[in-house]
Amino acid sequence: MRAAVLCKPGVIRVEDVDPPRVGPDDVLIRVRAVGICGSDVHYYRRGRIGGYVVERPLILGHELAGEVDDVGGDVEGFEAGDRVAVEPGVGCRKCWYCKIGRYNLCREERFMTTPPVDGAFAEHVAWPSDFVFHLPDHLSFEEGALIEPVAVAVNAAHKGEVRGGDVVAVLGAGPIGLVTLQVAKASGATRVYVTDKEDYRLRLARKLGADEVIDVSREDPVARMMELTEGVDVALEASGAISAAQDAIRVTRRAGRVVLIGMYPEGQFPIKVLEVPLKELTVRGVLRYAGQYEIALELVSSGKVNVRPLITHRFPLEELERAIRIVEERSENVIKAIIRP
Repeated sequence: MRAAVLCKPGVIRVEDVDPPRVGPDDVLIRVRAVGICGSDVHYYRRGRIGGYVVERPLILGHELAGEVDDVGGDVEGFEAGDRVAVEPGVGCRKCWYCKIGRYNLCREERFMTTPPVDGAFAEHVAWPSDFVFHLPDHLSFEEGALIEPVAVAVNAAHKGEVRGGDVVAVLGAGPIGLVTLQVAKASGATRVYVTDKEDYRLRLARKLGADEVIDVSREDPVARMMELTEGVDVALEASGAISAAQDAIRVTRRAGRVVLIGMYPEGQFPIKVLEVPLKELTVRGVLRYAGQYEIALELVSSGKVNVRPLITHRFPLEELERAIRIVEERSENVIKAIIRP
């Protein structure tokens, strides 16, 4: 099959590779749409994220949807032609974390694109059937691919205990921030304020339900939010910027909740620690999701979360490298780029 292979940092080649083996519990999926994630950009540019290092050629991509081509002998509930979305992380199923349902923390988790596990910028993937979900007919493959970032947002809202009447700040209006905004609204948030430095992203945030948008390149986001409220109940940091994490702490009221979704530069601590005990804040981190894929799928299927406006660019597999550069540079008003193998 054809696959886009990261040969070394900064070099991707489309090559003929061996197709994946289909185990007895696996589903073989013909990949129809894959979203480019920030992690793909990091691996492409640096060859690593934290302690995860690319040491051999690797296929990137983990936000995917497609159709079933074949099933393993023990698989039930799927047949050739079924349209599916794929949850790209599978725990060992034996450790304490897996047994309590937090398999995203499993030390042996296989997650697409996390070395050495190959991802989905390819014509086919094989994956355990219990992490494959039927895609409703009214959703496109592209929408199915974006169930993955919505699941991250669902986990963030859960960690932040977002509920009816809450005032929420979402810091960062990239793909994760824009779906987090919508999940917060779906969870009952009365008002959601969104910050970013890109005007086109803030305009989309407004269209997707933000009650107020704040351009951090033009005004102090903390001062502006404190004009609007005495402090938010929940701050959801979705940019990965140190300054945004610090702002999240500052804009949260006493006894509020802060959720750090972004990945921050290694070796740097993103928050001023003293404010946490002085305000009795609850600060939590988010690593992907666990048991929330079906919730994300239902939110998109029901229309409570709309991912279609996020899709701004589409490319064939052969143009993956160009697409990653556009995402990295944030050029052409890109929000989410989709690869169609």
